[in-house]
Amino acid sequence: MLSVRSLCLNSLVLACTASFLIATGCSTTPTVTLKEKADRDYAFDQWQKAADLYAEVVRREPQDGDAQFRYGVSLLHLKEYAKAESALRIAHALDPANDEVVFALAEALHAQGEDARLFTMLRDRAHDNRSVTTWMVVADYSEKNGDFDSALEAVTNACTVEDGQTADPYYRAAILLGRFGRTEEAVRRLRQAYAVEPTNEEVSALLIEYGEIPGPTLGLAPGR
Repeated sequence: MLSVRSLCLNSLVLACTASFLIATGCSTTPTVTLKEKADRDYAFDQWQKAADLYAEVVRREPQDGDAQFRYGVSLLHLKEYAKAESALRIAHALDPANDEVVFALAEALHAQGEDARLFTMLRDRAHDNRSVTTWMVVADYSEKNGDFDSALEAVTNACTVEDGQTADPYYRAAILLGRFGRTEEAVRRLRQAYAVEPTNEEVSALLIEYGEIPGPTLGLAPGR
C-alpha cells in the first residue's frame, strides 16, 4: 500500500504533468491540424492566435513557405516587425517568384524605417521582372514618403512596360503630372488610359476636367 507521502507525491507529479500538457498542447497535435487551426484564425484576423500556431508549425517544418508567409503577416499585424521580416525573408527564399511575399516584406521594412533596403529590393525586382505591379508599389511607398518625383519616375517605368492590360499606371501618372502642372503630358497619359479602359469612369471624368471629350478617336497607344 502506498504511503500518504507517496500518494501526495504522485498526485503532484500528475498535476504538474497535466499542467505541462495543457501549456504545451501544440506539441502533441499533428502539424497538419495545427496548420488548419492557424489558417482559420488567419482567415478571421485572429492574429495572435494565428501567430502562436504558425510559430509551432514553422518550428517543426521551416520549409513550409506558406506557413512562413502567414506567420510573417500575422506578426506584421501584431507590430512585431523584426520577427515578421525574419519569417518573410525565409518565405521569400522558399518562393522567390511570389509577389505577395515580397510586398509583405516591403511592409515590414517600411515599418522599421528601412526604406533604403525596401526601395533597392523593389526596384531590382521591378527591373528584373518588368513588373507593372511592382513599379506601382514603388510609387506607393514614394508617395508615402512625400517623394513625388520618385513616384512619377516609378509610374513612368510602369507605363513603359505596360502592354495594354490596365489603365492604372497611366491614370496615376496623369494625377502626378497634374500635381506638377504638366497638363499636356497628363492629358496624353489619360488618353492612353482611355484606350486601355474606355469604360473607366475615373479616367473619363478627369479627361472631361481637362476639356477633352471621350470618344472612339481619343485613345492613344499604350506604352512609353
